[in-house]
Amino acid sequence: MGVQGCSSSGGTTTALGQRRGGEGEAIKRRSATLTCYLATELDSISYTCTSATMTTQKRRLKVALFGLGRLGVIRAKVLAFQQPRVELVAVCDPKPGSEKWPAENLPSDVKFFADPTECLVHGGAEAVLISTATATHAPLIMQALDLGLHVMCEKPISIDLDTTVEVLAKAATRPDVVFLIPFNRRYDDSYNTTKQFIESGALGDVHAVETSCLDPQDPTGYFVSYSPMSGGIFLDMGIHDIDIGRGLLDVKSGLANPKKQVNRVIGFGQQAVYGELAKYGDCDNAWGIVEFANGKIMTTHCGRTLTNGYEGQSRVLGTKGHCVVNGNSSRHRVEMHDVYGVRTFSNPDPFVLYEKSFINDITDFVEGVLDGKPLVCDAQDAYEAAKICNALQYSFRKGQPVYFDDEGYPIMDAK
Repeated sequence: MGVQGCSSSGGTTTALGQRRGGEGEAIKRRSATLTCYLATELDSISYTCTSATMTTQKRRLKVALFGLGRLGVIRAKVLAFQQPRVELVAVCDPKPGSEKWPAENLPSDVKFFADPTECLVHGGAEAVLISTATATHAPLIMQALDLGLHVMCEKPISIDLDTTVEVLAKAATRPDVVFLIPFNRRYDDSYNTTKQFIESGALGDVHAVETSCLDPQDPTGYFVSYSPMSGGIFLDMGIHDIDIGRGLLDVKSGLANPKKQVNRVIGFGQQAVYGELAKYGDCDNAWGIVEFANGKIMTTHCGRTLTNGYEGQSRVLGTKGHCVVNGNSSRHRVEMHDVYGVRTFSNPDPFVLYEKSFINDITDFVEGVLDGKPLVCDAQDAYEAAKICNALQYSFRKGQPVYFDDEGYPIMDAK
């Protein structure tokens, strides 16, 4: 590489000094040449690295968000302000007046659509995040896949297992498209640490998992009116616990028949506060027991009647020890000591407890699309969790256990 523009000066004037000065001059020239060469190389490397960084940063995933409800607005803020590799190009919500929130809270260049099809076709997105009512998930996923858009959709895919199978079949025809159904506990640091303990052998043989997911009471009664569309408490709420239980228990291992992961389930429930749920075949507190085909057991409690906030806890039982995740579920590490005694502060809802998860799962999706990285959550896992939750809801309604056949499907009456 050329070193033009570099020069050196110096040297002595005595006879002996001329020789030594000449040698010194030559050394100085070589040193100056080397310094200039290195500087030029470093400049080149710096320019190359900067160019590569600029190229990487320049590639941002254009995303359209569907749904601006309680979770949707959280997603919108993350997409717009906490994901440097995402460009939120459009949001969509058909509810009257929905255009007000994005106009006041999102960048002005984010387009608003009231019509989902218009947003899919003209939103300028290459990927969608679906955070709408459960009944709309499957139709939106299918439309997006037909258009070749990458899809991230909140759980569940559908309240109906047959529809879920249709969606998975459609996704299988589009291997060029990334399809993610995220479960927030899989993106939570505490659960990932627990998984590391399991894999290291620190807990010995992990044989059972107990979970609880308890929401605060809702004075508006929204979830009561939403119950007919939600699929029931097990599918709407308990599916997160069922999914993480499956993951922690490694239910795909030790199977004589790989298709059959579950032997049987049984569900119980009560309307402790919201009696009107009975007419929808639903409850505000539910307990489920799952016997997996590899002999491991899971129990879960879902509730919507707490008065102190949100609590979500898991206990992982092993032969050498056990882990308790979110044992206190406190909002922070502060204790209040006053005339009432000593107390901690509860999380108001799961969106606070799992705040980082709602950033991490979008990162997973973006890296899957832009970098080709494997996803943390597999769509088949969403299907397996949905089968269990449907069976638990059915069991609660019918008052009987549900067995799974050799194809891994719950045996339930169509009626």
